[in-house]
Amino acid sequence: MAESLWLLPRARWLWARLLLLALLTAAPASADTASPAADSPAAEPGVHLMAALAVGRGLRFNNPYRLATPLGDTAESVSLSATYLDLGAGILFPAAAQLEHGAAFDAVLALDGIAQLVMTPAYLLQFNATRLWALRGRLGIPIVVAPDGSLGLEAGLGSRFELAYGLGLTAELVGSVFFGAATEQKSVTTIPMLALQLGVCFDRRVAR
Repeated sequence: MAESLWLLPRARWLWARLLLLALLTAAPASADTASPAADSPAAEPGVHLMAALAVGRGLRFNNPYRLATPLGDTAESVSLSATYLDLGAGILFPAAAQLEHGAAFDAVLALDGIAQLVMTPAYLLQFNATRLWALRGRLGIPIVVAPDGSLGLEAGLGSRFELAYGLGLTAELVGSVFFGAATEQKSVTTIPMLALQLGVCFDRRVAR
């Protein structure tokens, strides 16, 4: 009986050591298991709604109508476009890990010079590099509403960085080609343009 009572504290001490060893062994494993999920910016479920307001200006690489602000010595030289305001909205759906795709719609309004209004429906693709930073690409068909109706092709590559509560900053480089009216030299004119726009954006996710 005395020997059993002497062995009891030793047994408790042995079990305590085994329990502590098990906890120390399991802790790193669970940390390693949770780490990828915390770091992975996989596309979240639900609908991703976006809105943006940006200001931009571009370069016009063909000036068939001798428009103002040429950068060279002649009226046909590369010229500056009007400063413009871009109001955009979009919707995205999960496509794959870190990828979302959907549609966007932009309305562009000239802030100086000739009054111009362009509407652009586009396909939108977003790569979520981190939870705060994403890359966006879009392909669209700009529709010139005023002053004269025409169509074009457009591609944009930009990024978004979230500051807090869905509010963030956005930047986009936009390349486009517009098909204009005839001149004395050509029946159909093409006007390539390259523009940079900077602005603010708001993102919100809605569960489906």
